[in-house]
Amino acid sequence: MKFRINVAIFGATGYTGLELIRLLNFHKKAEIKYLISTSNYGKNISELYPGLNSVNYPKLIKFKEVNWKNIDVIFLCLPSGESKRIVKKIPKSIVIIDLSNDFRVNSLSSLKSSDSTWKYGLADNWQNFLELDKEHAYGTKISNPGCYATSILSPLIPLLLNKLIQSSDIIIDSKSGISGAGKQNLAENLFSEISNSIRPYKIAKHKHIQEIEACLSKFNNHKKLTISFTPQVIPINRGILSNIYLKLEKGKTINDVKRYFQKEISPFLKILKSNQIPSINDVVGTNYCLFNVFQDRIKKRIIIISVVDNLVKGAAGQAIQNMNIKYGFDQEEGLIFNPVFP
Repeated sequence: MKFRINVAIFGATGYTGLELIRLLNFHKKAEIKYLISTSNYGKNISELYPGLNSVNYPKLIKFKEVNWKNIDVIFLCLPSGESKRIVKKIPKSIVIIDLSNDFRVNSLSSLKSSDSTWKYGLADNWQNFLELDKEHAYGTKISNPGCYATSILSPLIPLLLNKLIQSSDIIIDSKSGISGAGKQNLAENLFSEISNSIRPYKIAKHKHIQEIEACLSKFNNHKKLTISFTPQVIPINRGILSNIYLKLEKGKTINDVKRYFQKEISPFLKILKSNQIPSINDVVGTNYCLFNVFQDRIKKRIIIISVVDNLVKGAAGQAIQNMNIKYGFDQEEGLIFNPVFP
């Protein structure tokens, strides 16, 4: 295990790339060696974001300028479709952590298979996706889960695995801040369109549905599992709140569910005390997935409310957590922050 690793970020000027820069600044075992951009190469990143001028970050460069002998890990923070094109040009020895949607479903096709090219990096449940040999955890290609998927799968997989919930009639309603859409220049993302409004979108056809169903089906004795999922954009910058409606298994109670989560599954997956209700404000700027479980008024049904910061836990923070797992670092290295209030 290397004591210190060198990192490159491709897509360094997008929201996720910037979040990686912020978080890696606190990481004691990783150093940013290259910042790569297709449109702003040749500039200092502080020219685009003056708030970053206190640290002497590397100048933005083109992808072809990278000296692969100088890096161990590359984070790909690219639009959908771009990573598939780029990975062919990266040496096989380099660890790739891809934050796009390009490899997520394929990475779920052969869980715990040593010959699978891509590994699904749901960090808070990583033992369920990988061989337990930490020296080879993840291999060299890690597909970071989607932000909605992270808020949903992190608390659901343990319940499904331990037969505490049924696999039928899973209904999910999720609300996300506008940064989840990236920096696309679209009229529907303008302040005047988002402010004072809530907008459902991609009803019954969001790309994360396939990812969530593929993942949950793996822990349902490989039987196809379907969900109802409706995402909505809300007028905040960052954060996701997911309401998850579930049926308890026969003979199980809400107390069984709460008791199960009393043991630590991950340092970043936390059930709240008593009847505390999770709020997006509780996780802004952090790598935590906070949740709680509530009794539905309908008999034998429960409601899980889960919150994450879509740019940290749903993207950059989880990517760093995956890097920590890969290299045998403490999972919390570079990722312990209090939430930003108000």
